Amino acid sequence: MKPALNLRPATPADVPAIFQLIQALAEYEKLSHAVTGTPESLEAHLFGERPYVEAILAEYAGQCVGFALFFHNYSTFLTKPGIYLEDLFVLPEYRNQGIGKALLSYLAQLAITRGCGRLDWSVLDWNEPAIAFYRRMGASIRENSRICRVSGASLAQMADGNSSATLRSSVPADIRVLFQLIQAQAEFNQQLPAVTGNTDTLSEHLFGLRPYAEAIVAEHADNVVGFALFFYNYSTFLTKPGIYIEDLFIFPEYRQQGIGKAILTYLAQQAVTRNCGRLEWTVAIWNEPAINFYQHLGASVLPDWRICRVAGDFLLNLASQT
Repeated sequence: MKPALNLRPATPADVPAIFQLIQALAEYEKLSHAVTGTPESLEAHLFGERPYVEAILAEYAGQCVGFALFFHNYSTFLTKPGIYLEDLFVLPEYRNQGIGKALLSYLAQLAITRGCGRLDWSVLDWNEPAIAFYRRMGASIRENSRICRVSGASLAQMADGNSSATLRSSVPADIRVLFQLIQAQAEFNQQLPAVTGNTDTLSEHLFGLRPYAEAIVAEHADNVVGFALFFYNYSTFLTKPGIYIEDLFIFPEYRQQGIGKAILTYLAQQAVTRNCGRLEWTVAIWNEPAINFYQHLGASVLPDWRICRVAGDFLLNLASQT
């Protein structure tokens, strides 16, 4: 008889096992040197007064053999939260037994239960077995975007900048212009049909009882001319939260005036103040001016990572699999 698989939310007693799985994941990805965090900070961020992440464990024949660690992200195009899967790992000797599929299906079910619009994660481009598996599960691989990251000394250097641009936290009265900026960004990226959200849900998710994201706006002559929307992500290797920029957009007629640099500087300062380990966002591979600009500011464009996404009917289909 095949041993029973059990998936369950992690508890504080599971932290040592989770950290061992994180180390095993890092070794598999040839990134053991990047693990600088501690079990103690991981426990604080999973179960402390301000949790940044959640985790589920896979138990097989009574042994902890895999895990998934995740947090909420946010889609301005859908005006819905999503789930971002930071880590999914199954010990090599327990693979090909449906455990990875079960973990993804569990998270898809959770996304639907929580009213989320998508399930995202990333994969190394050399990991062809994982890519093939994810595609069988209905995931699309976003080949045309890359992750930008600022951390360590580069983050501190970016945060040390100054700017004369006027930036402030958004308020409920900004919702209409924020949505206009979201639509303008989608049009610029040739993705306007993907904007299916509305101002009411955007307002609820920014300023309601359960905020999923924050936004700042840039003003020029008392007019809002740009914005950035962001939320906390998490690094298991650092065992620190980070800040992820979902959107950064400036109306074209107000570019080349230092506003984009001011926004990134402000968010780097927020990351340092909030004791975050990194600042991240994505850039389209065809947007060479933006890539050059980001690299000039100290960001690394990660060439080997691709973002996987399951949404719409594919999310429903994944959630229905057992």
